Amino acid sequence: MYGQLISFIVALLLFNLQEPGGAELRPAAQSVQTVASTAVVFCVFVLICYLAFKPLRQSLRQPYPDGTATIRYHRLLSRLSIIGLAALAIEVYGFGLKDLFRVVPGFDKSFTLSGIVGLSIYFLHLSVVWFWAHPIYRSLFGTQLSRLQFIKWQLSFHSGLLLPWLLIALVSDGLENLALAAMPHSEVGQIFLFGAVLALFLALAPGLVVRLWGCEPLPAGPIRTDLDAFCRLHHFRIGNFLLWPLFGGDLLTAAVMGILPRLRYILVTRGLIELLSPDELKAVVAHEMGHVRRYHAIFYLVLFLCYALLAHAYLDPLLLFLLKDPTVLGWAMAAQSSHQTLYSLVNSAPIIVAMVLYFRYLFGYFLRNSERQADLFALSLIGHPFTLISSLRKIAVHSGHIEDLPSWHHFSIRERIECLSRCHDDPTLIHRHQVKLYGSALIFLVVFSLLTAAGLRLQSSQMVRDWRVELQVHLLENELNLEPGNPDLYASYGGLLLEHKRYAEAQTILKQALKLNPEHVGVLNNLAWLYATSPEPYWRPQLALTLAIKAATRLPDPHILDTLAEAYFVNGALEKALLTIRHAIAKKPDKMAYYLEQEQKFLAAINRRREETVQ
Repeated sequence: MYGQLISFIVALLLFNLQEPGGAELRPAAQSVQTVASTAVVFCVFVLICYLAFKPLRQSLRQPYPDGTATIRYHRLLSRLSIIGLAALAIEVYGFGLKDLFRVVPGFDKSFTLSGIVGLSIYFLHLSVVWFWAHPIYRSLFGTQLSRLQFIKWQLSFHSGLLLPWLLIALVSDGLENLALAAMPHSEVGQIFLFGAVLALFLALAPGLVVRLWGCEPLPAGPIRTDLDAFCRLHHFRIGNFLLWPLFGGDLLTAAVMGILPRLRYILVTRGLIELLSPDELKAVVAHEMGHVRRYHAIFYLVLFLCYALLAHAYLDPLLLFLLKDPTVLGWAMAAQSSHQTLYSLVNSAPIIVAMVLYFRYLFGYFLRNSERQADLFALSLIGHPFTLISSLRKIAVHSGHIEDLPSWHHFSIRERIECLSRCHDDPTLIHRHQVKLYGSALIFLVVFSLLTAAGLRLQSSQMVRDWRVELQVHLLENELNLEPGNPDLYASYGGLLLEHKRYAEAQTILKQALKLNPEHVGVLNNLAWLYATSPEPYWRPQLALTLAIKAATRLPDPHILDTLAEAYFVNGALEKALLTIRHAIAKKPDKMAYYLEQEQKFLAAINRRREETVQ
């Protein structure tokens, strides 16, 4: 489940990070070529899936070592899902498949719509995997589930996993169409929204998910009575016990959903109920209780939010670092679709790699040890491990002898059984595992805090600010090449050069702009600031004041009044400087702290002059 969830996140990133190239709408001939090329890649993927499962199908007709076939089956599912991602990347980045959907109204602006399209294309590839996997599944697990039902249950199950993303996407798009649109577009706002929606999902959405999966209440009877009594005995409240019809109910598994007692459900498949004894079912329920009592769902939410915060801290500096390379910057600014594709690949590769490494290894480490903690909780609650061990053995045997099936998010069944036996013989091992898990979590949070603080400091560092200004300069240079007579671009370009302390170039550009439009307020203001604040030989206070008065007469906005105040200041007119900056402050500008600092600077200068006069 967790592996597939990561593959869905990668699919979303692959699709959403691809930058559209070329014209707004593609020529019909190019669209036909894209469809044809995509169809060829998809057909090759179908053939790969067929050939991948063929040896396993043939081997199942003969005696086969226990467990080997099941392990190969699960490995094939994982590998083919990764190959499906590769096929999606080729179709999107290689052939521009995403561009075909830009004719759909709102596609480029709707995070939900573009995400659904990308996931649907990936689901189509996964359906091919499931199509060829079905005969193996029937043979290994002895189910009568038809191929259509098998694919339907796969789609239903994985759609439930994607509900948190869908909620986030819908809320983000909804806020974008309201006056609150600024919040989801800011990175901090997106992280807050991400965490709030995930928390809301954990609290309220289990009822929606179990309905999507077609779960029904466990019928009244001895088993239901025993399980209800077991929960009451241990003061564990749930909304209901539900039958989980996962793949027709044949799969041998259980799960707990929800953090609020009335909206918390324990899901059990019919196959598991038929296989296990009442005491073994209680052991399984005790394991699920362990997840709740140890707050694993909340811990997983924290891990997701930590990833989002780390991405926020380092994503912008990473992108700016990549764009420092002239080749990458050229790809980003190029009009050709092929260059845009290369830029998208370079931009998305480190993001995807970092995400996979974080969830596969760090998140996987905590998942495995949390599962072990739930096992040990069940041992402590029941007082012995024997019913949980016997249930694990039965599940392993009836699932195709999967005792040694490797998993990045679970210890193998054999490892779980051995750990339970050791901890029963030496109860101190239970405490040692708790110390290990909580100690690891503490170390992670400390390292995370340090890395996040370092990333945020890096964002505000002079080096990254210089990278940002340098990028803006290059972007404006590119726009000036496209619109050489635009004074607005000249004004912005000159201001950036001035911020980058490239005084000679800034003066040349702003003078050219002034020739194009002698009354342009932005040009007048930026040139006045250059003459008022630059070192010799560019410091020309009288000319700065003339230009600043001219600009402020036309548009007395706070930033223009600030330039006028600075011009008065460098010309010695301190009272006028103070009066002007107070006029700007009265307009309640952004970055109020800066304007207040300017006011204090002028007041201090006036006081010094008065003291000198008295002396």
